[in-house]
Amino acid sequence: MQHIIKSKVITTRVTQDIYDRAKTNLAKMDLTISEYVRLSLTKAANNEVKLISFLDTREAQQAKYEDQQHMAETIGDTDDFEKWVGNLDKD
Repeated sequence: MQHIIKSKVITTRVTQDIYDRAKTNLAKMDLTISEYVRLSLTKAANNEVKLISFLDTREAQQAKYEDQQHMAETIGDTDDFEKWVGNLDKD
């Protein structure tokens, strides 16, 4: 049996609500979030997924409109970004 060494860590940020709902739904299929991400990335690496254009979503179109209308909020450095992201969960 070949032993595969996992050597890459991937980090992403989501709201607590998204995390909780994903964890609950995946648990119904006996999967953890890590297992699901690993399976998804394996499928992507093997070209076994149909890519979704997230730019066509309602949220993306709204963000594009806000940017074009100069309605987007400008934030400063990475510390400011971290504070801004932290405030997203409070809304």
